[in-house]
Amino acid sequence: MPMDGFTLSFMQRELRETLLGGRVDKVNQPERDALVLSIRSGGGNHKLLLSANANQARAQLTVQTYENPAEPPMFCMLMRKHLQGARILDVQQVGGDRILMLVFDCMDEMSDHVQKRLYLEIMGRHSNLTLVNPEGIIIDAIRHVNSEMSRVRTVLPGGEYHLPPQPDKLTPETMSASALEERLTPLSMPLSKALMECVAGMASVCSKEVCAQVGLDAQTACSEMNLPLAAGQLAAFFTDCAAKFDPVTLYDDAGLAIDFFPFPYRTRDLENQKTKPTLSAAMDAFYLGRDLRMRMQQKSLGLQKHLKSALERTEKKKAIMLETLASADQTEQNRIYGDLLTANLHMIGKGQETITLQNYYDEALPMVSIPLSTRLTPAQNAQNYYKKYRKAKVTEQYATQQLVQIEKDLTLLEGALDDLEKCENSTDLAEIRYALTESGFLRPDASQRKKKKLPEGKPYRFTAPDGTLIEVGKNSIQNDRLTLHARGNETWLHAQNIPGSHVIIRTESEPSDETLLYAAKLAAYYSKGRNHPQLPVDYTKRKYVKKSANAAAGMVTYTHFQTAIIGLTAEDQAQIMKAAAKAE
Repeated sequence: MPMDGFTLSFMQRELRETLLGGRVDKVNQPERDALVLSIRSGGGNHKLLLSANANQARAQLTVQTYENPAEPPMFCMLMRKHLQGARILDVQQVGGDRILMLVFDCMDEMSDHVQKRLYLEIMGRHSNLTLVNPEGIIIDAIRHVNSEMSRVRTVLPGGEYHLPPQPDKLTPETMSASALEERLTPLSMPLSKALMECVAGMASVCSKEVCAQVGLDAQTACSEMNLPLAAGQLAAFFTDCAAKFDPVTLYDDAGLAIDFFPFPYRTRDLENQKTKPTLSAAMDAFYLGRDLRMRMQQKSLGLQKHLKSALERTEKKKAIMLETLASADQTEQNRIYGDLLTANLHMIGKGQETITLQNYYDEALPMVSIPLSTRLTPAQNAQNYYKKYRKAKVTEQYATQQLVQIEKDLTLLEGALDDLEKCENSTDLAEIRYALTESGFLRPDASQRKKKKLPEGKPYRFTAPDGTLIEVGKNSIQNDRLTLHARGNETWLHAQNIPGSHVIIRTESEPSDETLLYAAKLAAYYSKGRNHPQLPVDYTKRKYVKKSANAAAGMVTYTHFQTAIIGLTAEDQAQIMKAAAKAE
């Protein structure tokens, strides 16, 4: 769920308890809208993630590993200058709303202690992360907002920091029953909506849950309720809600995390809610791999569009070549017409527009009418048909050759498009770009030559039920590396005749049926035919897999194979997704 003010209040208490007095050891900016502070506190090391992402802005402690850019952004360098070595003095939530303020004890240029504040504003596409000096002047913000972008509030370095306009709402932890009753009395809307209007930090899911926690009907209009009693129950709940802290992650029937809550929600299936030690741990279970995949999708969007455009052009070219081959009958007809005219030149008069001759190439010996050009002699008409035949024959041969290359290009492009969905980091994406550049579909990036060579991407690693290691390539480069470096008697699998990953069962002994089935399911899942109800998956020993000298990355031939028919259920796919997330 989006982090509303109510959930943030629990996170604020968790961060305060864990980080207060802690020292900032490192500052990293893995994404343009996210900051990770490594903090030494209470004898342990903690990673504080502050994200201003429009879709999943949040604050939490995390155990996830984030890939940092080769060169830190300017905002990161500035944060390091001001915050590295600083101690956390306080963590506060502003007005019960979606604003978190962290107060740091920093050293200025004169080695004097000064307090600087870092504000995280969780407000959808307006989310921001802003560092403010002791005088209330903005040092910098992760997202600059000028007067053209907002007439209400600018956020620029050197400007005075102002909190976002605060709605006139009650703060959950400090409000009284009488104050809440006064706000609810003039309202006739359902109670859950009324709470969102009157109390700060209430999202729709949260307001309905609060009603369920105190035994009130969320859909009952305020005008139809005993408001003194209801207001008293609600105020008491908010006052004591900190004691209810028991973080959970909500899972669907397939076992995938779909939400997180600061305590078990009665409006959700309690059997699908699993307790976690902290709210941060519950959030990690929800976001594990999810935000990284989303980031990679954003980074690969341009390449995805390029591939789709190249696919469209190649498909059109294929259609033209097929149309050329379809006219092969007309090509042969031109040769026959030339032969018939040559054999019957004596029957053709100059200036004749057509002539009807017997076609001795057909067993039925039918009569055919042959068009003639009145400007040409009979012999020239015959030669004209031969000329058309030769030209069409060359075109036909060209089309046949082109179709072979076109099929290779389509396989490569479709495979690259499929590989983009498997990207987990910049290295995986760089390998796809490299393969496309080598194949001529992308221009070489001159700037990349100056950078250090990226490390090799790592394949997925799964453990079969009997403990056998299974590796799955994420792209064509990894497929080549995985297959060509495998031992001869290890088992190799691939979805039949469609783009997909190479899968290696890392044992030279014969794998168990259970392990072979699991590997086949992985080969099906990591292929373009993932959702096919009966997908053929081929498997053979690695020694029977060969690669031609000039074949593109990931392209191989194989023999001595057997085929398994695989149909993945929703549960199979969910289990593989969970296993892949844990493997990262």
